[in-house]
Amino acid sequence: TIASAAKEDREERFGGPGGAVQELYDDLYTDGTKGGSSPFGGLGVAGGSRRKSSKKNLGIPSKQYIKVTKLNDRYDSYGYSLTAATESKALAAAKLRSANFDRALSRSIASGLTPLTPGEKTDLIRVEKELLTLGGRLVAEMVSLQRKMTDSVITDEMKSMSVEVGELDAEGDGDEYVPAKDEEGIIVDAVIEEKNVTEATEATTGREGTSKKSEVKKSGLKSMLKSRTLKNDLKELAELNTEVTKLELAFVRAVIEILGPERANAVRAAILGNEAGGTAAAGTLLKCLQERPLKSVLTSLGYGDADADGRKKSLFVCDFPGDVTASQVSELREEVTAIVRSAKPGDEALVVLQSGGGTVTGYGLAASQLARFKEAGMKLTICVEQVAASGGYMMACTADKIVASPFAVLGSIGVISDVPNFFNRLQREGIEFQTITAGKYKRTVTPTKKITNEDIKKSKEDVEGILKLFKTFVHTNRPQLEIDEVATGETWFGTDALDRGLCDEIATADDILVQYVDKGYDVFDVKYDPEPELVP
Repeated sequence: TIASAAKEDREERFGGPGGAVQELYDDLYTDGTKGGSSPFGGLGVAGGSRRKSSKKNLGIPSKQYIKVTKLNDRYDSYGYSLTAATESKALAAAKLRSANFDRALSRSIASGLTPLTPGEKTDLIRVEKELLTLGGRLVAEMVSLQRKMTDSVITDEMKSMSVEVGELDAEGDGDEYVPAKDEEGIIVDAVIEEKNVTEATEATTGREGTSKKSEVKKSGLKSMLKSRTLKNDLKELAELNTEVTKLELAFVRAVIEILGPERANAVRAAILGNEAGGTAAAGTLLKCLQERPLKSVLTSLGYGDADADGRKKSLFVCDFPGDVTASQVSELREEVTAIVRSAKPGDEALVVLQSGGGTVTGYGLAASQLARFKEAGMKLTICVEQVAASGGYMMACTADKIVASPFAVLGSIGVISDVPNFFNRLQREGIEFQTITAGKYKRTVTPTKKITNEDIKKSKEDVEGILKLFKTFVHTNRPQLEIDEVATGETWFGTDALDRGLCDEIATADDILVQYVDKGYDVFDVKYDPEPELVP
């Protein structure tokens, strides 16, 4: 029992399934929809397949209601697939690893409850500068040495072929390399296995001695590593490699000391997670920081110059596929609440809207929910993919910017009320329907009563009153509209709607989302999706 309890405690602390470190790794290196393959399983913790609920306070709610998908990750995946297909998987993986480490490092630095002090920021930049300066020199020496060794090998081979260095189109009167014929040897993983070395030698040379081709056949590539000069150079290269590793480890230690205990586990997860991605060789951390210095990471987190707002901003995206009653407002209100409570200055919202309108009350409430973004100081963009008419346009006009696809339908600023009337049919059937009211206009046009001119007049006044409210609401939110010209109940497609000021740009929602990603925003799809209640 004691051993079992100790094992569970280790798993929770160091990265077993359901442990705190596994949660942290998932946060830094996965998209949040499923757990990743943690690199911490081999660090003294037995693995397992079941994820146990922790009794410790890990800061994770017992139930979650909002599902958030980072769309940047989806676009990164598109880039990986296309780069892998058109160039190489190695290049695609290298680009994705670099992007993942960049985000993980940013998140780990931002994981503290208290912001970094100016002194801590200065210390981080200082130790990074030392790493990049000293490490850059070491890497330059390694590159130079590698170049020297490569040139030496090529020069030796050229001399054996009687080719002067720098000579082009040599006549080839030396022992040039002659490709083996099918009957002379079989190439297996770059090693030549002979069928008959003697026959091959005689066929190639025509004089005493052994040609260079035969030497390669007999000994393979391994013999080329026996050069004393090459061995010395390789030893020097290994020493430089060790120095780079030691320098990187010293840098990591300094970073942990500066960031303190609040962020230690997060930085550990970011760095070891990056190594688990196949980039654990010496110089990896140095290369990552050369491509994306800590100063850029700190700036993206809001630690830039005092007069510059360098924090990486977020765009929160919601969908509203509205029906006649605008029933989707029950999800929209939760999504708006979640966003406005979490957004930081400069963050924006985007709603992909599709609705042909419906009830006044339902769409009035939906439009009021969108107005909360502006009340919270957030810029709101509405993208109309197919239709935003009547109540749908009531929602759309709350936006700072309306973007419509080329054949989207916008407008229908008007009010309609229609009620079937069965009075004459009921009378023919001998059915009398009694309605008792209190108040002169409690019932005007209904399906069962005989409709009078007074009833129609009153209903007309009511509908016109609603239209007046509708027009005022739209004009207040989009004062640039010639409201009397567009509030006719008509609809217009894409460019015609743009000409009348009903929208601000013609583009698809995909175009707009990619633009935000390219501008450096973190783009999050937000959906109210509570965990289902389990019925006992």
